[in-house]
Amino acid sequence: MIRHLALCTLLFIGAQALVAVEPADPEATAAAVERLTTEQWCWTHDLPKDVCATCDRKLIPALKKSKDWCPEHAMAESVCVLCDPTAKARLDALRPVDKPKDVK
Repeated sequence: MIRHLALCTLLFIGAQALVAVEPADPEATAAAVERLTTEQWCWTHDLPKDVCATCDRKLIPALKKSKDWCPEHAMAESVCVLCDPTAKARLDALRPVDKPKDVK
Protein backbone atom coordinates (compact mmCIF):
# COMPACT_ATOMS: atom_id res chain seq x y z
CA MET A 1 0.00 0.00 0.00
CA ILE A 2 2.81 2.43 0.88
CA ARG A 3 4.57 1.65 -2.41
CA HIS A 4 1.37 2.34 -4.29
CA LEU A 5 0.94 5.73 -2.57
CA ALA A 6 4.60 6.62 -3.17
CA LEU A 7 4.29 5.71 -6.86
CA CYS A 8 1.09 7.74 -7.24
CA THR A 9 2.73 10.71 -5.52
CA LEU A 10 5.75 10.56 -7.84
CA LEU A 11 3.51 10.30 -10.90
CA PHE A 12 1.45 13.27 -9.73
CA ILE A 13 4.55 15.41 -9.13
CA GLY A 14 5.97 14.43 -12.53
CA ALA A 15 2.71 15.29 -14.28
CA GLN A 16 2.62 18.69 -12.57
CA ALA A 17 6.19 19.39 -13.71
CA LEU A 18 5.24 18.62 -17.31
CA VAL A 19 2.23 20.91 -17.18
CA ALA A 20 4.34 23.75 -15.77
CA VAL A 21 6.83 23.66 -18.66
CA GLU A 22 6.07 26.40 -21.17
CA PRO A 23 7.25 26.46 -24.79
CA ALA A 24 10.34 28.51 -25.53
CA ASP A 25 9.62 32.15 -26.26
CA PRO A 26 11.58 33.29 -29.35
CA GLU A 27 11.79 36.85 -28.03
CA ALA A 28 13.15 35.70 -24.65
CA THR A 29 15.66 33.47 -26.43
CA ALA A 30 16.65 36.38 -28.67
CA ALA A 31 17.13 38.60 -25.61
CA ALA A 32 19.73 36.15 -24.30
CA VAL A 33 21.87 36.62 -27.44
CA GLU A 34 24.69 39.13 -27.20
CA ARG A 35 24.30 42.14 -29.49
CA LEU A 36 26.87 42.86 -32.18
CA THR A 37 29.09 45.93 -32.10
CA THR A 38 28.50 48.83 -34.48
CA GLU A 39 31.59 47.75 -36.45
CA GLN A 40 30.08 44.29 -36.98
CA TRP A 41 26.81 45.67 -38.39
CA CYS A 42 26.07 46.76 -41.97
CA TRP A 43 23.92 49.82 -41.40
CA THR A 44 23.26 50.26 -45.12
CA HIS A 45 21.47 46.91 -45.47
CA ASP A 46 20.57 46.41 -41.78
CA LEU A 47 22.36 43.04 -41.53
CA PRO A 48 25.37 41.59 -39.74
CA LYS A 49 28.44 42.24 -41.90
CA ASP A 50 29.43 38.57 -41.88
CA VAL A 51 26.31 37.70 -43.93
CA CYS A 52 25.80 40.89 -45.95
CA ALA A 53 26.40 39.51 -49.44
CA THR A 54 25.28 42.79 -51.01
CA CYS A 55 28.35 44.56 -49.62
CA ASP A 56 30.75 41.63 -49.86
CA ARG A 57 30.03 39.37 -52.84
CA LYS A 58 32.91 37.10 -51.74
CA LEU A 59 30.66 35.78 -48.97
CA ILE A 60 28.28 34.10 -51.44
CA PRO A 61 30.32 30.91 -52.10
CA ALA A 62 30.82 30.33 -48.37
CA LEU A 63 27.11 30.91 -47.66
CA LYS A 64 26.16 28.50 -50.44
CA LYS A 65 28.63 25.91 -49.18
CA SER A 66 27.18 26.12 -45.67
CA LYS A 67 23.67 25.85 -47.15
CA ASP A 68 22.79 29.30 -45.80
CA TRP A 69 21.83 30.87 -49.12
CA CYS A 70 18.40 32.02 -50.31
CA PRO A 71 18.65 32.00 -54.13
CA GLU A 72 15.21 33.58 -54.48
CA HIS A 73 16.18 36.74 -52.56
CA ALA A 74 19.98 36.62 -53.05
CA MET A 75 20.87 36.77 -49.37
CA ALA A 76 21.77 34.55 -46.46
CA GLU A 77 18.84 32.24 -45.64
CA SER A 78 19.40 32.74 -41.90
CA VAL A 79 18.54 36.45 -42.23
CA CYS A 80 15.97 36.29 -45.04
CA VAL A 81 12.91 37.86 -43.42
CA LEU A 82 10.88 37.22 -46.57
CA CYS A 83 11.27 33.43 -46.24
CA ASP A 84 11.42 33.24 -42.45
CA PRO A 85 9.45 35.83 -40.46
CA THR A 86 11.23 34.75 -37.24
CA ALA A 87 14.51 36.05 -38.72
CA LYS A 88 13.38 39.60 -37.91
CA ALA A 89 13.38 38.84 -34.18
CA ARG A 90 16.86 37.30 -34.44
CA LEU A 91 18.15 40.37 -36.33
CA ASP A 92 16.55 42.74 -33.84
CA ALA A 93 18.31 40.86 -31.03
CA LEU A 94 21.70 41.16 -32.77
CA ARG A 95 21.40 44.79 -33.94
CA PRO A 96 23.62 47.15 -31.91
CA VAL A 97 21.78 49.58 -29.68
CA ASP A 98 24.04 52.52 -30.46
CA LYS A 99 23.64 53.55 -34.10
CA PRO A 100 26.50 55.68 -35.45
CA LYS A 101 25.58 59.35 -35.86
CA ASP A 102 26.73 59.48 -39.48
CA VAL A 103 24.23 56.75 -40.48
CA LYS A 104 20.69 57.75 -41.39
